[in-house]
Amino acid sequence: MGFIDYAWAASLQKDNQKVKILQDSTLIQPTLQVDNVGFTIKLPTIQTLKDGTFSYLGQKFPATNSGKSKLGRLFRASVLHLTTHTLSPFSKEKITPNPKDSILEAFAKALVNDVYVNTYLQAWYPDRFFDLAYANALAYRKIKSSERIFNPSTKVMSALLTKLNNGLIKNSPGADEEKAVEQIFNALTVLKETFLTSIAGEQVDLEKLFDEKVKTIKLLLEPFGPFLEAPSLRHTESLGQCSIYSDIESGEDDFEGTFVQSLMSLGGDVPTVDNIDQLWRPEQEAESLQAFNSEFYQKQREEKILQKIGPYVGLTRFKAVAIPPEDYTQYLRARNLVQGAGRRLLDIMRSAFNYLDEDPRQEMGQLDLPSVIQAMASNKPATDVFVLDEFLKPSFAWSLIFDVSNSMQVKGEYGRALAIAVAEAARELMTDPTSWTFFGFSDKLYIIKDSSESFSKRVRARIGGLRFEGLTYIPDAIQVAGKMLAKRFEEQRVLIVISDGWPYGYPNMPISLKECVDDLVRKGVIVLGIGVETDRMGNFFHLHASVYTAKDLINKVGSVYAGASEKALET
Repeated sequence: MGFIDYAWAASLQKDNQKVKILQDSTLIQPTLQVDNVGFTIKLPTIQTLKDGTFSYLGQKFPATNSGKSKLGRLFRASVLHLTTHTLSPFSKEKITPNPKDSILEAFAKALVNDVYVNTYLQAWYPDRFFDLAYANALAYRKIKSSERIFNPSTKVMSALLTKLNNGLIKNSPGADEEKAVEQIFNALTVLKETFLTSIAGEQVDLEKLFDEKVKTIKLLLEPFGPFLEAPSLRHTESLGQCSIYSDIESGEDDFEGTFVQSLMSLGGDVPTVDNIDQLWRPEQEAESLQAFNSEFYQKQREEKILQKIGPYVGLTRFKAVAIPPEDYTQYLRARNLVQGAGRRLLDIMRSAFNYLDEDPRQEMGQLDLPSVIQAMASNKPATDVFVLDEFLKPSFAWSLIFDVSNSMQVKGEYGRALAIAVAEAARELMTDPTSWTFFGFSDKLYIIKDSSESFSKRVRARIGGLRFEGLTYIPDAIQVAGKMLAKRFEEQRVLIVISDGWPYGYPNMPISLKECVDDLVRKGVIVLGIGVETDRMGNFFHLHASVYTAKDLINKVGSVYAGASEKALET
């Protein structure tokens, strides 16, 4: 269980087609965005610093089990806050930061949204407040005191942020500012009560209420403009530039007091314990360690895979070799485009595997003694009591390569769906996962599934994480996959290329592509080109199929492969 799986375990939103949860190493704060289906949540990755400590969301943690557990609390709090937003009853445009909103508008909307999130958790999951209060207390230590924030609007918004989430203000921002903070805080407290009655079942026009409260907040804050930034807590969604944090922590000696105050302001109960670390169950701490260890071992495995493929790409023009980022939600969304096609394709391809199977209804040969005894004991006549002559089944090795270059953007999701259907057929056909591989290519080579991996959820997520960009180095991809197949000892070796058939990137590429295909065919490799809504693959591949619909995938690809496979096994 890596951190993406851990995020889904901590999430209250369980519809993994409505919401994407991704990791992005370039971020310092999470983002929440609308996509064409639902929401996309991007989380920063955990960084390991030179001194061995971990850094996440502006906080440092020691590389100990205790440090990992504390980081896990912050991670869970961030996931909890962001995913609960996706359960809110407001329209998507109100829930997420909108680039068209002014800074003041974005801040006001975020406050109202946060009140709903905390109200929802108080009503249904008050035990989750421990993680949120912990994250709030960590953020409070890093937030500058009011006298160190010079812009009046930023000062009052920062004070409002800590008042709402921690129940505290770091020094008075000024009499007028403090009065405005108190007025807005009281209005949001009343709003929280209204939200509670709505969650309890009372009919409330929440969209209208949302707009009214946003307007109220804006009116109270407008006198303190101009507005240069919209502050936010680092474990919540980014609203843009935010300068209210300092590397110098304050209030460190009274962290537990800040935690308790935050827990109370959220609406949670304060248990009586000797140490706040006792508030978390041992299994919660163990899950954090498991996520760390899984992520660490996975990185080691990926490094070994990249090292292993190094010699195969030495003479190619690929700019880089990488393992794609994970996006399991996109995998599921694309898979729906050809729902069921993979299973029907599998049925056709399986016929090529079984064509040597003997008819079990033979009525002569050497007697199978247990079958004879069973037939006599049941007093039923039987003629299928003879030992079957068993042929050794042929062995197979497959390699799939999928075009993810820029030219595939227009038909990319359909192409992704076709690649998924073929990959799922390969998974069922190849009972040994080491007998097939899966690559993506543009002017880079992407290792989607190495022969040392099973077709796991992580591998599926890599298919979803592929982005359509770059040039189209088809010959180079075929060269790498072909070299790897050439070292296999299976009786039948198959290379399947899924592309739009437009090689592009360096001179004489079409000639190079034809030569690569012909060379593999001479070596006894079955090379099949699947054209994604194009017939151009016929220009380069002896065996090819143009796929415009799911029916084409089943009939054309299945038939071409079955015929080629049967012919190859007869020779």
